[in-house]
Amino acid sequence: MKKRIKKDPNNMTLLEHIEELRIRLLWIVGGILVALVGMFSYSQKVIEIAVKPLKDALPAGSKIIFTGVTEAFWVRVEAALVAAIIVSIPFTFYQIWLFIKPGLKENERKFAIPFVFVFSVLFVGGAMFAYWVVLPLGFKFLLKYGGKDLSAMPSIKQYMSLFLKMITSFGLVFELPIISFILARMGVINGKDLLKKFDYALLVIFFVAAILTPPDVFTQFLMAAPLTLLYILSIIIAYVFSTKDNT
Repeated sequence: MKKRIKKDPNNMTLLEHIEELRIRLLWIVGGILVALVGMFSYSQKVIEIAVKPLKDALPAGSKIIFTGVTEAFWVRVEAALVAAIIVSIPFTFYQIWLFIKPGLKENERKFAIPFVFVFSVLFVGGAMFAYWVVLPLGFKFLLKYGGKDLSAMPSIKQYMSLFLKMITSFGLVFELPIISFILARMGVINGKDLLKKFDYALLVIFFVAAILTPPDVFTQFLMAAPLTLLYILSIIIAYVFSTKDNT
């Protein structure tokens, strides 16, 4: 039997890097699917936790409804998916670490566990910020426009889709500081470059906020404000840790 030759990760071609990325993405998706199966039995509890920000903001007498025969089932699936994404975070970021590790220096590769830990904490921190701050404030702001003549009866399917989008979006944008650290250590960016592009970054930030949040200025600002602070923190990190000259 012919022995498989392991490629040197430091001398891989572009196509080999793309293939490595494909493999890591497949592992990530597989890990989430496995977690999804395991979390389905807890999906009802997840729904109860997920709808709390909306229930607290709803006027008295309002109810969360479903209108399709299969809607309740797919909501359970979406709830399990939310839980699966959170539960599989360490595994997901470990796969990301395996992909970027070849670009790091030898003495930096020993930080696998801290890397996975910090990435996981930042993601959960972003998700919790969305859950405890953005969603409650956003719902209170939006629902007050219903007035006395309109009754709020939000669809659970639409809500869970929004919940999943907001939780994952805020979790991902909170990774900006550590992404800045990695790119700075690889010599890709430095603090001076990020500072020069601050005005362009603001445009991108508000554009991303407009895409990822509901179509209202208030909720978009709730995402844009912390993202701007995270970008400023990334500039500081790049100044301190970049291997690229800041002058």
